[in-house]
Amino acid sequence: MSTGTKARPSRTIAAVQPDWQIQRGLLLKASSKAAIKALMVNGTRSFLTMLGVIIAVAAVIITVTQAEGTSSSINQRFASLGSDILTIQPGAPPNLNGKGGLTFRIGGGDSTLTLTDVTALTTLAHVVQASPILQTNGHTSYQSQNGDFQVTGVSTDYQTIHSLTLTEGSWFSTQDEETGAAKVVLGSVVAQSLFSALNVDPVGQMIRIGGVRFEVVGVLAAADFLFDQSIYTSFKAVQVRLTNTNKASQIEVLVDDVNNLDLVQQEITSLLEQRHRIKNSKDDFWVQSPSQFAQSQQASASSLAALLIGIAAVALTVGGIGIMNIMLVSVTERTREIGIRLATGARPGDIRNQFLIEAVVLSVLGGLIGVFFGLFTGFEIVTNSQLPFILDPGAILLAIGVAGLTGVIFGFYPAMRASQLDPVVALQTV
Repeated sequence: MSTGTKARPSRTIAAVQPDWQIQRGLLLKASSKAAIKALMVNGTRSFLTMLGVIIAVAAVIITVTQAEGTSSSINQRFASLGSDILTIQPGAPPNLNGKGGLTFRIGGGDSTLTLTDVTALTTLAHVVQASPILQTNGHTSYQSQNGDFQVTGVSTDYQTIHSLTLTEGSWFSTQDEETGAAKVVLGSVVAQSLFSALNVDPVGQMIRIGGVRFEVVGVLAAADFLFDQSIYTSFKAVQVRLTNTNKASQIEVLVDDVNNLDLVQQEITSLLEQRHRIKNSKDDFWVQSPSQFAQSQQASASSLAALLIGIAAVALTVGGIGIMNIMLVSVTERTREIGIRLATGARPGDIRNQFLIEAVVLSVLGGLIGVFFGLFTGFEIVTNSQLPFILDPGAILLAIGVAGLTGVIFGFYPAMRASQLDPVVALQTV
């Protein structure tokens, strides 16, 4: 008899446990429905509460999209510039310190680099070719078509240095270089902008750059956007016809082997210091290697991304505070409802879960809307900047996850406050 009595509790406990789990699941489901219904009742207020999260998540997505596109573009540009090319820039080197900075100079400015420097550099043992570069911006037109493009004066060696190919025509000749003939080679984007709408073959046509007539002798194949959007002519043509300066914006040197880059960089520095009579003072030039170029550009992109991420973090914090504020208001408005639920058998944990779910739904829904606007805006920005659009699923999941975590963090206090209300006092609230 006693044996049967002892066996009954174990059977009762085994039967009750699954029922308890099912009951808790149903309560959680009911709390979720109640939370969503409460948010829908105050739709406008809920949307305004989500606005901070929407802006923050959108900013993160835009930042990641732009950073990915910039990084990809830098890698492409780095490959197109060549891993065996050294660039000599005028002036003092930028102080990177991990912050980055722009490295290209437009126009001669305070440059001390000359054509005789270029000739001297070609005498170095491991230098294959060298080209001066003189850059300026020029308003370019052909009949009814026009646009503003970068005009780059170079030597005939520039084509070999960068391994540029042409879809039609030819590069300007050595004789054209010596005489400063008004002949140009168009980047693919320039050719398309000026001639596609008119359905005219560019080669042989006369265009105007800053009011000066130039003959188109060739069109480059599509490459990096740096080349695609440029017009190339001889250094002397830019010097005499467009800028009236005898200084180079920069000099590019092709090295025979990438393993000799450091050696040649040192030799260039020593040679130019001698030529420019620099002793115990700061150089008036600096030599940039391909790796330094990539590092400086990546550092610039990283600095911008860090700034935008910081702004997004502030916006997300403000959005979280907004969620906490509105949830506290909601607890105050629904005090009597909370008292009724507690008096009719709801547990404090059920009340807590309902308000916590409301906060999470607000933040996650705001995160999803922010992702949509971030992707749309990011796509427009990178495509207008002629950068590749790269979708990073990890960044999207991370943004939504952080938005959900924000809802939990900032919604926890209002939810706990609601769950700790005295049902008797709550029921007395009018």
